[in-house]
Amino acid sequence: MKLCFLTCAVMLALPGAGASAAPDAEWRGLLDVRAVDSDAGRSFLDSGLGKTRYDQNSPRLSIGQAVLRGDVDVLDSVSASLELSADQQHRGIVDVREAYLSWNPVPAGAWKTRVKAGFFFPPTSVEIDYDSVGWVPKRTISSSAINSWIGEELRTNGIEWSARRLGRYSGAPYDVGVLAAVYTGNDSTGTLLSWRGWSISDRIAGRNDTVKLADLPVYRPPNGFLLRQWRDIHPFREIDGKLGYYVGANLNFGTRLELAALHYDNLADPQVVKDWQYGWRTRFDHLSAVWRPQGTWELSMQAMRGDTIMGRNGVGLDFQSWFVLASHPLGPGTAAVRYDRFSTSEHDLIPSDPNNEVGYGVALAYDWPLAERLSLMTEALLVRSDRPARSLVGEAPVQKERSLTVSLRWTF
Repeated sequence: MKLCFLTCAVMLALPGAGASAAPDAEWRGLLDVRAVDSDAGRSFLDSGLGKTRYDQNSPRLSIGQAVLRGDVDVLDSVSASLELSADQQHRGIVDVREAYLSWNPVPAGAWKTRVKAGFFFPPTSVEIDYDSVGWVPKRTISSSAINSWIGEELRTNGIEWSARRLGRYSGAPYDVGVLAAVYTGNDSTGTLLSWRGWSISDRIAGRNDTVKLADLPVYRPPNGFLLRQWRDIHPFREIDGKLGYYVGANLNFGTRLELAALHYDNLADPQVVKDWQYGWRTRFDHLSAVWRPQGTWELSMQAMRGDTIMGRNGVGLDFQSWFVLASHPLGPGTAAVRYDRFSTSEHDLIPSDPNNEVGYGVALAYDWPLAERLSLMTEALLVRSDRPARSLVGEAPVQKERSLTVSLRWTF
């Protein structure tokens, strides 16, 4: 079953609807200009095994994000959304970040439902403002390890149903929700996590994106064990023709406490190879919480634990990560601090292909609004990681990466 036609339908519907119903169309954008100073070794975007987006050879000035989003009311309860993006590290290529239709029927009682169909992010992040533009973090420049991975290797290309029971209809102090989705693609999810490891960045993949892995011996011609695997990875490729799924639930006590859980399984066949790319059976459990105690503090956390396998246990990996983030107004802006932990543990049949790692990251950020649509954000980032596979490509297994980034964000 193929669901890619949904994305095409959105892309065709959006400009057409905009032409016939201009008052209901809304176009928004984000332009993020950066200044960066980093001492990191070779970045994963340059086929290295570094953990950060920028390294010591990155341009000091660059465009971090350039995003254009359109939302159109197609019918009374149906809308279409399309988000396009580009940046210098995608070599100026404009790509589709999201494209979907959303059906939001008028609730007849306490239950409010929604159906989304197309290409979109799964509802996993408490760092991201899903109602804004670009799927970028609210309090920091970089994303946590969990959301950096989601931004690069996960996207729902299918249908998601969600329902929420509103407590105000029954006098309850909470809202409760459930959701479920089926999708195609994401069969290669786990490739980057296994052979490159976790990252801490805000690099977000587009639908047609390609990432080149480090030149590791396991798939290097002519003597690698996995010569049917190329270094060029297309994160959202469909390989085995099977559907994956996720299910979840959430509980909100107003805006003071928000809890959510999700189980994800791409159900990929790890022994199928298509266009030089293996399928990876990847599944995980995910928890998140946001607590806003009295005052203006906001505390957020996410935790993830899962596993992935490729081939007949050619690569087998357990992975886990968690972070906590605290933010509070300070002076004219908002200060935030985030602490990450991440690790992978292999259990496969190729000892010459080590994929273990352990590490942590600390981010300190300050967001200063300069005008209604203009803000200046700064972030100091430290990431320490130990990955033995780096020695296979001439890098030190243990690395400390530091960077200071200043971001001027304009929304329109």
